[in-house]
Amino acid sequence: MLIDNVIRLPNASLSVWDDVLSCLRSSLSANSFDMWFGKKNLTLDGIEDGCANLIAANELVASWINGQFRDAILNAFKQVLPEVSDYKISVSKNSKASQVQVLSTEPEVVVHKPQVLREEKEQQSENAAILKSFYPNYSFDTFVEGDSNKIALAMCRSIAENPCESAMNPFFLFGGPGVGKTHLLQSIGRYAIMYKTASSVVYRTSEQFLKDFMRTQDPNASRLERAEATAELRHLYEDSQLLLIDDIQVLAGKGRGATEKALFDVLQKRVAAKRETVFCADRRPSEIPNLYEGFIRFDGNSIAVNVPDLMTRLNILRRKAAKLQIPAEERERIFHWVATHQRGNVREIEGVVTKLLAYHDLLGVNLTLETFKELCESCNVTSPADIADKPIPTISSIKEIVAMAYHISVESLNANSRVKSISEPRKIAMYFCRELTKESLLSIGFQFGGRNYSTVIASIKAVEREMQHSPEFAEEIEKLREKLVN
Repeated sequence: MLIDNVIRLPNASLSVWDDVLSCLRSSLSANSFDMWFGKKNLTLDGIEDGCANLIAANELVASWINGQFRDAILNAFKQVLPEVSDYKISVSKNSKASQVQVLSTEPEVVVHKPQVLREEKEQQSENAAILKSFYPNYSFDTFVEGDSNKIALAMCRSIAENPCESAMNPFFLFGGPGVGKTHLLQSIGRYAIMYKTASSVVYRTSEQFLKDFMRTQDPNASRLERAEATAELRHLYEDSQLLLIDDIQVLAGKGRGATEKALFDVLQKRVAAKRETVFCADRRPSEIPNLYEGFIRFDGNSIAVNVPDLMTRLNILRRKAAKLQIPAEERERIFHWVATHQRGNVREIEGVVTKLLAYHDLLGVNLTLETFKELCESCNVTSPADIADKPIPTISSIKEIVAMAYHISVESLNANSRVKSISEPRKIAMYFCRELTKESLLSIGFQFGGRNYSTVIASIKAVEREMQHSPEFAEEIEKLREKLVN
């Protein structure tokens, strides 16, 4: 019923919200819809001056929906009731604010929060800092499930929901580059923090653990300083309820095994205390050369994340390229062609999507399958068998080919020169070392003149940004990739 520009519910207008929910159900994954819009997590209280007043069951629902599903909600209203152009969310008076601590960079929903102890506030602050260190799009909701990863995904969900009751402790998640290991690892941490299934979460890369451990061994530090560093390491790694460590293979053989032994000592204490630990690696523990033998005892606690199968590749393309404003039928033809011919990892498929968006948005090309084939011939990978027969690129071979392509010497890639003719090929070479080898960021940086891993990350991101903004540069990179893998 419309009175003075205000629609109040319930009454016949209840059907408006039912129709909006139907639209949302068709546009979101079943998991996302059930988790955030099911069980009356969100209801429509009324509509005033083109703005829908929504009521969320609790703070978490309000903050998360406002941050993740705003466009989807507005699109659904546009289909059902075009005069609705905006919405606002308030939290139900029945919400128990203490149940879930909202940790979000999105605008907060203002509600009264109960007082918490100082120790609790400190832990909440630490957890919030951890969330900020995660990639913003890495969550279970954004992970594309398929036959190649469904077992690993199920195990990761189980650990996130009940860290203290996991059947695998420690748990090893392994697989090649770009298949989603870090995505799953950070999803565990994000879920545990958002839903408070673990009181304290620590996420570290192996390079960070190595740095923390080296502080305890620093010969230039005083005995007191080394003792303090040891106490900090034990507190950080032993006391957390959930410990997540990425790229454990980086530690193999470091410091004549002392670093791995220190981590294994931490692991033993954690297992005894029933505190969950999750490792990521490029191989299962028994296949990592020079890894401390203690870890191999847990080889049975390993689950692989494999290269995506055809259907998973299709679903990744559909999700990543959803913004493409081309007819659905033509879009599906392109996706099927790419999924059939591009048999690489998720990162490589995302590279194809980046190119698709660049061609469409920047060039204004009306994409059809035929035009895309012409623009993106490098997607035409023949078969996994052919790939297996090709030599695997190494850091040395990548440096040689990149240097030759840009008419510079290999030695200049290691120099400190910031001249563009040197620095740009160096960034490109680092990008390909991360994409095409199993080397760690630490190892890559070391072989480019001793640069640290943060410099390597910055170089990789710079190349990815340039590929997004320049189709010509993206095409240049793809041609260079062909030389490296053929």
